[in-house]
Amino acid sequence: MYAIWHQPKGLTTIANRIRFRTEILLEEFKKLGIKVVTDTNKFFDTIVIDCHASGFSSSDYLLAEFHKNDINLRRVSENLAGITLNETTTIDDLADVIEIFAFIKNHCNEQGTYLSNTRFEDIVYKGMPSALARKTPFMQQSIFNSL
Repeated sequence: MYAIWHQPKGLTTIANRIRFRTEILLEEFKKLGIKVVTDTNKFFDTIVIDCHASGFSSSDYLLAEFHKNDINLRRVSENLAGITLNETTTIDDLADVIEIFAFIKNHCNEQGTYLSNTRFEDIVYKGMPSALARKTPFMQQSIFNSL
């Protein structure tokens, strides 16, 4: 029913929005010195962080810091933590995640003061890489033409 509701164009729009928001996180992680192990040429909605290389003692430490803010990350291993976005992830959600990282990495003295009011406005969507882009049609259009 989700696919029927959104139809092919809507699903494509949602996928592009998720991908762009993941790109925003990657850009901000670079600025904060957070090391990712995710292939930055072949990602969609998930980023995996190398906790030790990013200055965190463990993935458990990182998860605990985010739990204080009612945000769940995924423990991949003792050293790796994952963040996955979906269609409900908002720009404010991204800002919250970035602000938490900035605070625990000592880039600001108070949580919520790292990002400027014009946050993310200078980031340009690079688009879906050809290696990830769908090359075949999906969801037969004839069904939707009759709705």
